[in-house]
Formats: sequence, C-alpha cells, structure tokens
Amino acid sequence: MGLATAPLPAAAQSNAASIAAALQSWRDACSDPNPDLVIGYMADAVATASIEVRKACLRQVFASDNVDLRSAALRITITSLPRIRFRVSPESANHNFYGAIQTGLIFEAAEGDLATGTAKWFPLVKNSQPSDDYSGTVAVLGTGIVWKGRVYGPGGVTGCSLSADLAEGAALQGIIHCGNQGTYPVAADLLD
Repeated sequence: MGLATAPLPAAAQSNAASIAAALQSWRDACSDPNPDLVIGYMADAVATASIEVRKACLRQVFASDNVDLRSAALRITITSLPRIRFRVSPESANHNFYGAIQTGLIFEAAEGDLATGTAKWFPLVKNSQPSDDYSGTVAVLGTGIVWKGRVYGPGGVTGCSLSADLAEGAALQGIIHCGNQGTYPVAADLLD
C-alpha cells in the first residue's frame, strides 16, 4: 500500500483539524470590521510567537483596503521581525557591489519599538554576523519605511539609505542607495 492511499492516524487528523480551526479563527478575527479590534488582534497574533498565526493574521490585514490598518500592520511587522531579506535588481554599473547582494540583502533586526515604529537593522553583506559598526535605524512612516546606516561591502564601509513603500499584498518595494556603490531597486515579502 502506498503512502498516498494509507489512512492518516486519528491523532494526526485531529491535530490537523485543530490547527486549521485555530488559524481560521485568527483569520476571522483579523478580518473583523472594527479596525480598532483588528489592531489589537494583530498585536496578540505577533505575541503568540507562532509564525503561522502571525502570517494568517497579517495576510488578512495587508489585503485590507484600510490604509490605517495596513500602516499598523507594517509597524507591527517591522518592529517584530528578527530578519528581513530584500531582493535586489541589477540596475547599476557597480557589479562588484551587486555581486555581494545579488542573492538578497539581508538585515538582522533588534530593538524593535512598536511605540516609535523603529528598529535597529544590521545589514549582512560582507560580514556574516551583526555588528554595531554596520547598522542603522529603520523607521516606519505611514505605509513606508526609511533606513539609514552603514554597510560593510566589497568597497569597504559605505553609508546607505533604503526607502520602500507597501505594494500590493505584504510586499515592500523601493530603492537602496549606497554612495558610489550605486542605487538598486529592492523588494521584500513581509511574510517571507
């Protein structure tokens, strides 16, 4: 008998149904017509420390046409993510720097502050571990973010700035500019 036709154990069926019901409850709560309740549910979803719950709730909110909810979801996400990866497009002449970020520009995050909508981001380009020498602060401004800091790349330490706005769904799209290293289009999936 193949795996495709073997019946699932009762415990697995029960657990799967329980997980599905819990995630649907979070989706329903995060789709509530009262935006004030939704903001509270988002904070509760992130506090569970469950990636599945966080994604289920935030996916509902990022799909909303309410700009205030989308802004709140961005603030909660940016201040609670442990890391984020931006995909980088090769639209600059500096192929040396692009070579170091072509698989993605990864930021480790710390010190997220929901009240101020800020966090400290550590870019990992040539360095494989976060360093205060190569860091900057990201701030949520409405439905966008701005980060300014220092990056250790192929040309040494460079001052960079990144700005991105919410696009459709849970995506950020913008640019990063790193002095004489160039300007690059970037995009990130916030539920990645």
